[in-house]
Amino acid sequence: MKRINFLLIVFLIAGAAVFTSCKKETKIEKNLWKKGGEWNVESLYAKQISTNSADNFEETIYNYGTFTFKENGSGNYTITVDGDFEAGAFTYSNTEDKLTLIIDNQARIFDIVDWEKNKMKISITENFTSSGESITYTETMNLKKK
Repeated sequence: MKRINFLLIVFLIAGAAVFTSCKKETKIEKNLWKKGGEWNVESLYAKQISTNSADNFEETIYNYGTFTFKENGSGNYTITVDGDFEAGAFTYSNTEDKLTLIIDNQARIFDIVDWEKNKMKISITENFTSSGESITYTETMNLKKK
C-alpha cells in the first residue's frame, strides 16, 4: 500500500511539472502575438571572438528594430542600423526556454534568458568557420512590447 501511495505522489508531481511547463510555453506563445504582437528591440549586444583577433568586436546597438509576431506562427521584422534599413518575414515557434526564428530558410534558435509579460531577453551563440578562421558570435536582444 505504501508503494502505491508513493507512486501516486510521484506521478502527481511529474504531472504538475509537465502541466506547469506547458502552461509557461503557452503563455509565452500567446504573449508574443497578443495586442498586435509588436516588440521593440531596445538593445542588441553583439560579441564576436575569432582566431584572427583583428576580427574580434563587441558592440551594443540601441533601438535596433522591431519584431511583429502573428498568431499563425509567422511574423515580420525591421532593422535599422546607421541609416541602413532591412525588412523581412519569418516563421517562429517557442518552448518555455527557446524561441526559434526561421528567416530565409535558416533557423536561429534563441535561448529565452528572461521573460516577463511585456519584456523578453533572448540570446544566441553561433560557432562557424570563415576563411579558415574559427568564429564564435553571441547576440543578446532586449525586447519590449509596444
